[in-house]
Amino acid sequence: MNKGTAEGEKQMTVAEAIREYVNETEGLEFYEQEPEKGLGILVKGDNSYMETIMNLTKYFDDHNVDDVNMELEGMYVECQGDDTIVYFPELEAQL
Repeated sequence: MNKGTAEGEKQMTVAEAIREYVNETEGLEFYEQEPEKGLGILVKGDNSYMETIMNLTKYFDDHNVDDVNMELEGMYVECQGDDTIVYFPELEAQL
């Protein structure tokens, strides 16, 4: 698999990469109940939010996504029952 972007191919933004990753990953979905907190990812039940963050970082690396605008700054987690919500307050929750 080619790790670079083809000439003329638009590089994904951080927000686009997160959306693609969530759409491709079982056990994750977007959390839209509190959009004022930013983009939220609901990590369901038995899934580890730490593993999700590590895998998301690998996804960024594999797709040459750089956080040049510091959009991942301030990321935090909240527990909600058996689930965890990972928030990215610098990114808009609108999907």
